[in-house]
Parts: sequence; structure tokens; C-alpha cells
Amino acid sequence: MLTAYVSNAQDRMITGQVTAAGDGSLLPGVNVKVKGTSTGTITDFDGNYKLSVPAGASELIFSFIGYTQQSVVIGTQTTINISLAEDVEQLEEVVVVGYQVQKKSVVTGAIASVKSDDITQTPVQNAAQSLQGKTAGVIVTPVSGQPGSNIDIRVRGTGSNRNNTPLYVVDGVQMDNINFLNPNDIESIEVLKDAASAAIYGSRGANGVVLVSTKKGKAGRTIVSYDGYIGIQEAWRKTPLLDANQYMMFHNEGSLNAGGGLKYSPEDMANNTTNTNWQDQIFQQAPIQSHTVQMSGGSETSTFLASVGYFGQQGIVAPEKSNFDRYTIRLNSSHKISEYFRSGSNITFSREEKKGINEQNQFGGVLQNALLHDPLTTVWEDRPDKIQEYDTYAVKPANKNGRYYGISEQGLREIVNPMARINNTYSEDASNKFLGNVFVEATPGIKGLKFRTDFGVDIGNWGNRGYNPEAYYNNVNQVSVSGVNQSAGSYVVYQWENVLSYNKKFGDHSFDALLGTTLRDGSGVQVGSSRNNLQIPGWDYAWVNNGADDETQKGNGQLDWQHRLVSFFGKVGYNYKEKYLLSATARYDGSSNFGPNNKFGFFPSVQAGWIISQEEFLKSNDVVNFLKLRASWGRVGNENIGAFGYLELFGNTPSYPIGTDQTMVPGYGITRMSNPDLKWEAASEVDLGIDVGFLDDKISATFDFYSRERQDLLGTLPVPGFTGVTGPNYNLGTVRNQGIEASLTYSKRDGDFHFDITANASYNDNKVLKVANGDGRIYGPSLFQTEGQLMMEEGQPLPYFFGFKTNGIFQNQGEIDAHNKEGQLIQPNAQPGDIRYVDVNGDGKIDNEDRVNIGAPVHSWMYGLNVRMDYKGFDLSMFWQGQAGAKMVNGTLRHDLRQGQNYPTRWLNRWTGEGTTNEFPRFTYDDKNNNYTKMNDMVHIEDASYLRLKNLQIGYTLPTHISKKAGMSKLRIYVSGNNLLTFTEYSGMDPEAAHSGDDDAWTGYDNGSYPQARSYLLGLNVTF
Repeated sequence: MLTAYVSNAQDRMITGQVTAAGDGSLLPGVNVKVKGTSTGTITDFDGNYKLSVPAGASELIFSFIGYTQQSVVIGTQTTINISLAEDVEQLEEVVVVGYQVQKKSVVTGAIASVKSDDITQTPVQNAAQSLQGKTAGVIVTPVSGQPGSNIDIRVRGTGSNRNNTPLYVVDGVQMDNINFLNPNDIESIEVLKDAASAAIYGSRGANGVVLVSTKKGKAGRTIVSYDGYIGIQEAWRKTPLLDANQYMMFHNEGSLNAGGGLKYSPEDMANNTTNTNWQDQIFQQAPIQSHTVQMSGGSETSTFLASVGYFGQQGIVAPEKSNFDRYTIRLNSSHKISEYFRSGSNITFSREEKKGINEQNQFGGVLQNALLHDPLTTVWEDRPDKIQEYDTYAVKPANKNGRYYGISEQGLREIVNPMARINNTYSEDASNKFLGNVFVEATPGIKGLKFRTDFGVDIGNWGNRGYNPEAYYNNVNQVSVSGVNQSAGSYVVYQWENVLSYNKKFGDHSFDALLGTTLRDGSGVQVGSSRNNLQIPGWDYAWVNNGADDETQKGNGQLDWQHRLVSFFGKVGYNYKEKYLLSATARYDGSSNFGPNNKFGFFPSVQAGWIISQEEFLKSNDVVNFLKLRASWGRVGNENIGAFGYLELFGNTPSYPIGTDQTMVPGYGITRMSNPDLKWEAASEVDLGIDVGFLDDKISATFDFYSRERQDLLGTLPVPGFTGVTGPNYNLGTVRNQGIEASLTYSKRDGDFHFDITANASYNDNKVLKVANGDGRIYGPSLFQTEGQLMMEEGQPLPYFFGFKTNGIFQNQGEIDAHNKEGQLIQPNAQPGDIRYVDVNGDGKIDNEDRVNIGAPVHSWMYGLNVRMDYKGFDLSMFWQGQAGAKMVNGTLRHDLRQGQNYPTRWLNRWTGEGTTNEFPRFTYDDKNNNYTKMNDMVHIEDASYLRLKNLQIGYTLPTHISKKAGMSKLRIYVSGNNLLTFTEYSGMDPEAAHSGDDDAWTGYDNGSYPQARSYLLGLNVTF
């Protein structure tokens, strides 16, 4: 503390100005206080203050966050100007770890941190999406581009076939997701990637831990800010499809190759005037907007932050049926009750409203229909004879205004007019969420000793309603009876945590320790009901009480759940001169999800670090100014098996005829088998890391190698279908993930020019080490009703596509004859132009025994590049993100050519004669070689690697002297573009498509996914 001595003072008004010692900039919001009293004030926008000093006052205290506190003896002065020096220790970057905040320089785990500016740099719907491409080893994938969709996050690969979602901790409260948060309310996000860092969260840390800290108020003047943008969205690309003439040519070719005649005569082709591009019909430009108003401030004893936010997005497909709105309110506060006690609260309320269309459906999805529907059908039917015919239908193919849709005459069945599908789509969801926690902190007279108790509550409710009106799509695809379904649910989760911590420094030795307990108790209920045959048709009347079902047709259900978790945890840490670092944690958890045989689990960790740059032999080095080696081992768990997952379940079973009149009576019995020996998923991981800084930290880098083995994976034991029950939850195997991560940052400051570039990349190798059943395999879902399969198998990645290897196209009969086993043709039904399949097992035939690993649906490489620069108020930022190594089934390539569906133009490169192509087979209606029915071959599974310009932003901040004239301390305006460029070989709608089945690992099917939108935004940041 710096003290300046001047002569004695009398009662008077004192004025002055406070500036920063480093650059002389004016400091608003500095606390100026008469020592020993409550009399004080704060500096204004220009760093000026004016304070009436009582008689007898001797000193003024000047304090401001990030600067060293100073006192000045008043004496006879009436004007006191002062410069505050930066507090180097406070300015050193800190990160949030489990139940602690640490200086980044002494962290020994693999922790990635994303700060507020990076979170809001790229406008996103979901706060979790802000991690995409900015943290090495963290794969962030939008499940869909549809407004309000979830985000899939995987930390260091796929470790489980049941659940791979990390644990989220928002201001100390454990959560399953952060969809409800306003990204503008977040101060920082830390990702605990290694098991040692996550072990303090024990049974919930196996998938990594994401710590979210929301913004808090700061002592000083009240600050009001607005952050918002408005924009327009569009499809980033459309799939090139065959036009009407190409379509007719292809189907003529398919018929001729099958020995038939022309499907379309030359006259048909010449007279056709219809060439419908269905993508142009379904894709539209759609608005997007976000607005947040925040107010913060306070005194040395109390601070607060309040915000309200709104996010609205309409879909680029059927925006009236696909849209999302989120409303948020936040209030954070902190109060110093006395010298020894502090309390505070963090409260947020969120409401979400969503409408959505059917996607990822191989038969009924809007996007699937738009890609496969023939171009010869008109959107609307205007032919008088057809209108007269449709007038006679009991269920008419019309929209709400009575206009008839065009109906294909090309033999389509499941594939229908996508505009009719949109018209008959009615689905809406709404949810409310309240999250709050209050805390009290006690710091008794022992220096370094602190006790904190937190009580959090998470309360939510939701409702869903869907309506299927009577509909006529074609002569084999109709909805003759209307139906409605409604569901609703509510839950409440309580969390109480108590932590006693102690920090002490003995000369060059620093010691810290903590002990804590966690109690969580949650329960919820979900109810659902469905009815058919609505008495009054229409969305406005689509409620279950409008159904006319008799009692045997009514559908009702209820699901109750309860979950309890009790935990004891502790941590000890030691460092010597901030040079040699050592820490250990342990957590003991008990979960209601498991039976008495395995209810409790123990999760320890150890970490060590050596800051070599603190050694004498490196201290004088002009190049390497920071060098740290890290090593850690930890064990974490996963208890996400569902409430009471070890017990058997009872429920409704099929009805049975009873009595002489054979009355159908619903049954009731076991629906899931029990497993009292079910136990935790447990993951053990070793992490080795290096942190290095060069040239006064102008260049910094981080490297990590990890190896994580996950044992006793939680899953469902397959049982024969004739049992009529679902197999029990059981521990099915072991998976290993190991890989490398690297990040590199370069920062340059040269006068008014600032430049920062950060690059990161990671590689993950995934392998199943053990499968706990007879043949070492577990089969996943099939592909499009063919024998295709996702597979979990020892020695292979989790999961992989289990399919047929191909070796090009047969160019002539000689190649077919040469493809034989001891003179017997391996593909006796093949003709020139057909796919050559590989006889993997060498038995002379192609069958299911020839299926092998033909690719995995999870990327092994991921990378990101973030560039920022600013000069005299102008700023430019650019963010690239990409992934590589994954395969995806393009389900938009249907397998039955005879149904008359359309195809992408890249199939123009099909085989038409010897030497024409080795990529795509010939077109034929007589597909005896299964060219189109084997969707699980190397022709239909594509490379889903991509590189995307996720965001490009250009902004301008008005000079301070101009903005102040308008009463503002800051005014910035910017333009921004998202998903402006995409480089990919994937031919589907979007290489980021991610589709999961019942289990989290089963992914990689693109059945017509809703693509990410390209958007153009105009934004404004204002601070008052």
C-alpha cells in the first residue's frame, strides 16, 4: 500500500481525478472513501470525484478491482489527483476448477477455458455451441440445424454407448445441460477434460465436466448495457438434383436395363412443362434475433447484476412450423454481512417455446421428401379433371384454404409432396425452468480458513402437443383417422453442498485443503395421453378431450422417477515457490441408481507439476519465459443409467382373449429384467502435458497426451425377441480413448494495432477392448430396413459401420467371370455396371459373413482457428472450425429405384458402358446384384470431414469522446456472417448432421437432417 503524507485537513469539499498509472487512462467507478467511516463516493465517466470530507478525517482510501489500493493523507489539500497501479497478482489469469479458483500458472490438470468475449464472438442459439472449435479435445456437434435443437458434446471421444454428455455445473449447481442459459450472461466456461481434474465430481465426471460461471456485479457505478443483433438466415447450400429431363432419362435407362420398355416416350419428354425444384419450395429466408439488457453495479459491501434476454429464431424450412423462442431473466447478488460473513444468490428463469417439423425420418421427413420427390409433379394441382376427382374424396389432399396439392403419378409411396407434409405437421413444446442457489460464506478469525454452504434448487416443467390431421398423400399413403397426443412433466432437484477450505503459506511453502459434502435429491413425473378421431378437426381443437375414442383405444401413461446422490469429497494441495506442484482429490459417492451390491463408489486422483522456468538455469532465458510439465492420474464414474436402473420394470403387455366370448383384456407384467449386480461405469486416465510461453508470452502453447480406459460400460443386454421383455441393464465392456491435443496462441501489441491468433487441433483414437458377451459383439440399429448395422466389437472403434467392402464396378463380363472361387462365380447375378463386392471370408459368396468395418461415424481429428485484430476502433474477427475422419450414411439416397424417386446430379456419373466410371453402378429396375438395397456399403457411406468458416465479423467502436456526448461510455456496431464457407466432400444436406438412436453411441445416419443455416447479422453493443 502506498501512502502519501500531506498536512492536516479541516472540513471541506475535496475534488480530484483518478487515472491508471500505466497509460494514464481515466478510471471510472473507483471507490473513494474516508478511512474509518462510511462516507464515500465513486468516480464518474471521466475519473472525477467530489466528496464532502467531515472534520477530523485524516485519510482517503482509493480502491478499484485490478489495481493496488492506495491511501492519501488529506492534510490541507482540496484537490487530490492520484494514479492507481495495476495489481499484478490480481491481473494474473485465473481459472475455475472443482470447488476452487486457481491461478492458471499453477494448474496441473488439462483444463480448457473460454472467456466471455469468446463466448459471444460467434452468435449462437445454445451456450454450449460457443465451445465449438475453441477447445482442443472437445467435439461439439449440433444434433440438428432446426431451431431449438440440442448440442452433442463429447470430451475426448466416445466413451460409452449409453451416455456421453458431460456434467454441467452452473454457479455450483450440477445440471444435465445449459440450453436454458443466455450466452450473454456467461462470464467463463471451463472444461475439465482429464479424469484427475474431474475426479472431484466422482460418479458424474466420466464424460468430463463443464463449469459455467455467470457474470457478477462489481463495486462501482451502475452500468447499463445492451447487446443485440438482428439478421436473416438461408440454406448454406442446396443439393443439386436431377431436373425433369434428366429424371425421365434416368428412369428410362433403369427400365431398359431391366429388359423393359421406355417409361417416358420422346413425346412425354418433349411435352413436359413441369420441372419442380422441391428444395426451392421448402427452403426460405428466415429471421433471427437476440437482445440482452444488463444492469450491474454496487458498493464495497453489496453488488448485483440483473439481466433480461430474448432469443428468437425461425427455421429456414417451414418457418411457421419450425421456430424457437427463449426468454431469460437473471439476478445475481453478493452481500458482505459483516467482517466474517458474506452471502449471495444466483437466480435465473428461462422459458422456451418451440415448434418443429419431422426430420431424420427415412419415410416421413420433410427434407427427405424434398430430395427424393420427382420433379414432374406440380406443387399445386390445377388440372380441372383432377380437381373434380379430388372433390369426391372423403379425405381431401388440400391445405386449410381448400387448395389441392399435386400428387405424384410416378409410383411414389412413402415419398410425398413435402408441402403437404409441412401443412399436416403440428407440433409444439414449451418449458419453464427456475434455477437458483443461495450461499453463505464464513471466514472466522483463522486466516485462510473459510466455510461455505450452498443450497440450490432446479425446478422445471414442460408440455408437448402434437396433432395428426386426416390427410391424403397418395393412394397408398393416407391418414384416415385424426389423432392428437399430449404430454407434460415436472421435476424438482435440490442440492445442498458444504465446503470447508483452508489456505496457508509458510515461507516458500503453500498448502491448501478442502473437505466437502453434497446431497442431491430429485424427483419428477411425466404423463402422456393420446386420442384418435377428433370430434372437431383443426389445430385449435387438438386436445385429448376432443377425441372420440372408446375406452379400449385411449392411450394413457405415466412415468415417475426419483434420484438421490450423497457424496463426501476432499482435496489437498502443496507447492514450493510455485515451482513444484502436487495435489490429490478423493470422492465417495452413493447413488440410488444402483442396488445394494454396488451403491457406493470411490474416485481418487493425483496431479503433479514442475514449473521449470522458475529454476535458476531458465530464469534468465530471453526466449522461454514459461515452461511447465504436468502429469495426472484419476478415476471417475458414470451413473447415468436412469432411476433405479437395477430393478425390473412392470407395465402393460399385449391384450389377450379371455373367456368364452374371447374378450380382449390388457395384460400387465415384466417389461424389463432386473440386475442387482449392476455397477458404475468407471474411467481411469493418465494425462501428460506441457505448457510453454515464449517471448514474454507473445507465443504460448499447450500440449497434452492422454489415455483413458473406461470399464464396465452401462448398456442393455440383448435378449431374444420371443421373451417379450427388454433385457436388463448390465455392464457390457471396456473402451479406450487415447490421443493428443495441441493449442497455439500468438499475440501482438504494437501501438494502436492489436493482433491475436489461436489455433488448436486434437486427435483421438477409440477402441473397444472388451465386450462382455459370447461373441464379443453388440449389434446396433439397422440401416433403412436392410442388413446394415452399427456395431460394437472388440478391437474396433465404438461404434463402427458393419457393412460390405466394395472394389469398384464390373466393367465387362470378363471381370465378373474372373471374380470367382475355384471356378464358381462369387456374384452370379452381376452384370457389367454392377458393384463388385469383396468376398472377405473367401467362401465364394457374398453374404452377411462378409461384413466388416467400413468406417466409423465419429471424427478422430478436430481443429479450430480464431483470428482477431483491431486498430483505432475497427475490429475484425474470423473463426474457422473443422473435423475429419468420420463416415456418414447418406440416407437421402434411397435404395429402391423402382419407386420413382429422384437422385442427386452426382449420380450422372453412373456406369453407362465399359470404362465410363468406377464410382456409381448402372441404373436398373432389376437390381439382382443389390446395388441399391445394400445401403451399408462403401458406395453409400461417405466421408463427412469438413472445414467451415463459422463466423466472420467486422465492427467499429466509436471514439469515447463522441459516445460520451450521447451519454454512452461505449458504442460498437458490427456486421457478422455465420457458416459463410464450407469445404466438404459430403454430398448430403450438412456434414455436421448427427443422429442418435436410443443409445448415445449409435450415430452417423443422415436421414434428411435439418441443415445448419447461413446467416447475416447486424449487431449493436452499447454501454451507458
